[in-house]
Amino acid sequence: MLFAPVTANAGVIDGSQSAGGLTVYLGVVPAAVVKGHPTGRPEAEMHGGPPASSHSMHITAAVFEKASGARIKDANVTAHILEPGGIQRSVRLQPMTVAGALTFGGYTTFARGINYRIGIVVDRPPHMLPSQSKQTPHAMHRKPSVTVHFTYTHD
Repeated sequence: MLFAPVTANAGVIDGSQSAGGLTVYLGVVPAAVVKGHPTGRPEAEMHGGPPASSHSMHITAAVFEKASGARIKDANVTAHILEPGGIQRSVRLQPMTVAGALTFGGYTTFARGINYRIGIVVDRPPHMLPSQSKQTPHAMHRKPSVTVHFTYTHD
């Protein structure tokens, strides 16, 4: 089988970043890729279906514990997008399962030829810490939010 080189239409610089004990992998693909799924498939309907704009992109973030490699499944994930000139917007990335693996995704638009900064913020729910004795109640523990930063250019 032969593969011909093609030009990319999306470019994430350093597609994986680590911070706060987590590793985040960022992907940005044209929303048209999602439109290609047959009607009735979950991919065709995720996040309310792909937008019609020609510059619509699907952002995905897979989040893992850095030390163990375990996939994070119980988080609220948001993409904070910063354009030159200080224009900012946020996109909530919703949990989605593709090929049996949970990741987070959402749609947004990117103008061509602009460098964007994308901050992926991962908020994990509080959890109970083990009690040291039967008389001491379990304490709630909240892990701090973790933000990792990426640079993206839509060419």
